[in-house]
Amino acid sequence: MVTTYNEQEIAIMTEGGVKLAEVMRGLKTFLKPGVTHHDIEIESRRLIESVGAQSGTIGYQTKKSDPPFPCATCISVNSHVAHGIGYENKTVIQEGDLVSLDVIIIWKGMFIDNCRSYLVGESTPERKKLLECSYEATQAAIAAARVGNTTNDIGVAAEECARKYGFKTVKELGGHGVGHKIHMDPFVPSFGGSGYAEPLKEGMILAIEPIVTAGGWRITMLSDGWTFETKDGSDTSQFEETVLITKEGPVVLTKDI
Repeated sequence: MVTTYNEQEIAIMTEGGVKLAEVMRGLKTFLKPGVTHHDIEIESRRLIESVGAQSGTIGYQTKKSDPPFPCATCISVNSHVAHGIGYENKTVIQEGDLVSLDVIIIWKGMFIDNCRSYLVGESTPERKKLLECSYEATQAAIAAARVGNTTNDIGVAAEECARKYGFKTVKELGGHGVGHKIHMDPFVPSFGGSGYAEPLKEGMILAIEPIVTAGGWRITMLSDGWTFETKDGSDTSQFEETVLITKEGPVVLTKDI
């Protein structure tokens, strides 16, 4: 069942979006060569606490039999696609790395979701192109999130942008409804012809998050049971925004202003 939100809930989500944008600005400043994944995780927890919010992912389980997720931030570097674990991970961020930081907070009982990708220091032209494409693909997907369109239109917009650059979008993961829970209906694909074509209605709130790959779109899970990586080892980049659907068009609640 797809949820639409009332004025009070939207106001809370809007406040939370501002709080989360502040956390993401702090992480951008903190990210540099030489810091470890663990360092980033601890700084993320500090920043979330500093804005008065709670982590939405520490202890999260996809199903009850899964081990609880130990982190406030999903840290995905280069070929890692999503859900990379930072806590107690001493891997060092290197000059030129392409790093995606995905954070979910709880603000007044509501979940808000945001991801940003960054190049650390000087990087390669190929990674710069991938970063630019993933940002553009997300903007195109958001622009398609209008009353009268469907979730399939969002996927088509993302995929067409990626193809323009010669890249692909991941098919096995996608966006979702967000608000009362982390993951809610509808599923928001990042490609066309997925079979998911939920009509977009005023008051829906979606996490729109196309993941763009420099190679193939297929992914595989690592032995930690959480981290996804591209099957061919190609680089990935991702941006994600929490977006409110209105009569006038999409409103980005997590916009960095």
